[in-house]
Amino acid sequence: MNFRTRFSRFSVASQGLNYKLSLIFALFFLAPIAGFLYFAVKYDILSDEHIPLYFIVLLLFSFIGFFILRKLFDEVSRIAKTFSKILADDFPQSGTLQPQDELKGIVNSFQAVERELRNSFRHLEKKTEEIATLKELSDLCFMTFNTEDLLYITLERALKLTHADIGSVMILEKPKRDTFVIETSIGLGDTAPKGMRIAFADSIAKHAVINKAPLLVEDIESDMRFGRRSRPQYATKSFICMPLKTINDVIGVVTLSRRKAENPFTQEDVDILVPLLSNAAFTFDNLRLMKENEDRSAQLKAMENLSAVINSSFRSSELLHAILNEIRNVIAYDLAVIMTLSEENPQSLHIVDFQASIPVSLNRGHLYPFNGAVFGKAMTQQKPLIIHDTSVLNHPVDREILHQQGARNALLAPLKVEGRVTGVLVMCNVSTGALEERGALIETMADVLSHAMEREKLLIDFARRSRELDTLRQIGGALAASTFDMDKVLKHTMDMLQVLMDVEAGSLLLLDGNELEFKMSFNVGMNVDILKGVRFKIGKGIAGYAAARGEAMLVKNVKESQYFHADFDRMTGFETRSVLCVPLISQGRVLGVIEVLNKRQGEFLQGDLQLLQSIATTVSIAMENARLYGETLTIAEKERGIRNMFQKFVPKEVIDKITLGTEERPVIDEFKIITLLNIDIRGYSVLSHKVGPQKTVAILNYFFAAMGEIVFKHHGIVDKYLGDGFLALFGAPVSRAADADNAVAAALEMQRSMEDVNDYLQKRFGSTLEMGVSIHTGEVVVGNIGFEKKMDYTVIGDSVNFVFRLQSLCKPWPNSILISEKTRHACEAALQVEEIGHHAVNGDFEEMKIYRVIGRQQDSGGP
Repeated sequence: MNFRTRFSRFSVASQGLNYKLSLIFALFFLAPIAGFLYFAVKYDILSDEHIPLYFIVLLLFSFIGFFILRKLFDEVSRIAKTFSKILADDFPQSGTLQPQDELKGIVNSFQAVERELRNSFRHLEKKTEEIATLKELSDLCFMTFNTEDLLYITLERALKLTHADIGSVMILEKPKRDTFVIETSIGLGDTAPKGMRIAFADSIAKHAVINKAPLLVEDIESDMRFGRRSRPQYATKSFICMPLKTINDVIGVVTLSRRKAENPFTQEDVDILVPLLSNAAFTFDNLRLMKENEDRSAQLKAMENLSAVINSSFRSSELLHAILNEIRNVIAYDLAVIMTLSEENPQSLHIVDFQASIPVSLNRGHLYPFNGAVFGKAMTQQKPLIIHDTSVLNHPVDREILHQQGARNALLAPLKVEGRVTGVLVMCNVSTGALEERGALIETMADVLSHAMEREKLLIDFARRSRELDTLRQIGGALAASTFDMDKVLKHTMDMLQVLMDVEAGSLLLLDGNELEFKMSFNVGMNVDILKGVRFKIGKGIAGYAAARGEAMLVKNVKESQYFHADFDRMTGFETRSVLCVPLISQGRVLGVIEVLNKRQGEFLQGDLQLLQSIATTVSIAMENARLYGETLTIAEKERGIRNMFQKFVPKEVIDKITLGTEERPVIDEFKIITLLNIDIRGYSVLSHKVGPQKTVAILNYFFAAMGEIVFKHHGIVDKYLGDGFLALFGAPVSRAADADNAVAAALEMQRSMEDVNDYLQKRFGSTLEMGVSIHTGEVVVGNIGFEKKMDYTVIGDSVNFVFRLQSLCKPWPNSILISEKTRHACEAALQVEEIGHHAVNGDFEEMKIYRVIGRQQDSGGP
């Protein structure tokens, strides 16, 4: 121990308040007292009796003052010790050494408290700032439903809290979670644009996701976990990677960095970010769940709308566009293309339809080979295929359909029906989230689309078959109604072929010897008249080869056919691209050919060949029937002449019954109830004397022709002529329920026609006629009456006699109509009649009422 050390033990600075108090008391009291005593003894001051008393009092008061000061200094020492203990307990970081000087200890304690208060105040300010940020973010969570705004503001606040100036938010891409997608960034510019994709395996952020804990890197170049140089866009080697954690999983990360390299991140920065990012992740997850719920609702609505569209009246392109519109409502796209396998070339796809909101150069119906293209890959794997960047595709078909049409990305969904792939649905420029998150929905919608297309195809096939059958029925109907007018039938057939098969041109050629002659043609854009009468040798051209071989020919490209000759095109100016030719064959003999040219939509298919063969068979039968009809036409004409002559003497119904019935002649003695009509001319004898026999015959012929036509019109027959009248039958040989009505209707029409008859007779012969008509309904015997060499089809019986007796009652009323009571009862129509009395049927027994017919009740007036 040296002198300085020994001396320091006695120094005032190292002593406590009690030592200092004792030293002060000694200096201020004992020293003066000792000096005073010295002078008092030396100068004999103590001899005064009051002096000792004064010193005693002075000493007493000095000790009292010393005691009071000692109490005060003890209190100060206690306070100093208390402050030191409190400081040691509450602020251990301030140090535990207590100085000997209590006042200095108090000062040090107050300084330590001041430092802690300042630190606490700064901490409180920071916490206040954090709370304000969290409150702002919380308010934003309630005000915004946009995840992009939420993530950007979260990143902005995180940068502010940690005094960082570079950051990004990356979300894991679903469903595979093998890729980070940058949702927002600050301070990185074009280095990390929104939507940029980073492989999970290549990113340092994967450690934060795997461990579900913050990743704090103070120096990436010295950190043994990474050991790589800091990238140029980051000015510092220190950074923080914070996971965005929800209740179930980590959805992404927030990465922060500073441009000032001398200020690395600390654990305190990490702790500050935890509540902010937890709240942001929770809100982001809630917004995402809300969006997923909205998406599901939209998807369900879309599926309902798809079902409604499929069950609607939409057809063909209208149906496909309606389905694509519903898909677009759920998954936005710029271009959608529907492609299906070609029936003729299974290794190619053809564009059925497309819908675009961007300019495209696609053509419906164009064929594309898919081997080696992404379309073939999608069809092979039978799962939706995502192309994030179409510019990497090298196949010519891929580039033509995707890249050249302005497609940045594409989703290819195979179209499947009952486990077999029928085509592919292509959607271009779909949002990245929709590409990954809605794969199942897209696959379902593609299945709906494929089933709708299959249903539409079946309906079209059914409609086409129905049209084909209808065409065949029409041709058959035309044949039935044409009375073998083959020119009319063939023209009708060719007109229907033009519409049904949707072709540009067609011809029907008939074989004449060893040549084919153009009989019927139709064409759009060429002069058909040029072909009339044109002939060419059998075996020449496709039509000639089909006629020579008796076989159908289907040529899709005439330039590749060895049988095609261009004479037809040179003659007409028509350009033939494809030909379907079918021979007309009857009983093994070729009659001609039907050929159609250039199908407007697509190519000729096997179904077209079958349809044309069916039509050709029908036409062949019709032509053969026409030939047979022509051969028998002469015999038919002779039979018709005999029939017409025979019908003048025998009623037409009798001839029909003889011709069409199974019996050789009507049954003799057939009892039937019929209605008889007798018409008689008044004053016939006077007329014949007046005009002479020749004019009388002419007058009678005209009168009987007019009245006979009326009888035939009302389903009656003229049974016999009686000089100046005739007897007509209604109900023989064929009975009808309205026989009585027909007879009365015929009589009324005869009555009305008398005015025209008399006008003609007056102008021609200078004479007029009057008549009477009697009608009766009763039982008669109908049959062939006579002997073998002379037979008449007629009626006999009392009813016949009664209708003649009834005729004699007509004389008082010129041109009148009398009917019996039985006829009136047999009529279903209501008549306006006037009763004129009774008359015996056979003179001995029955009498019946007789009526004069005024007209029908619905008529406006009488005759």
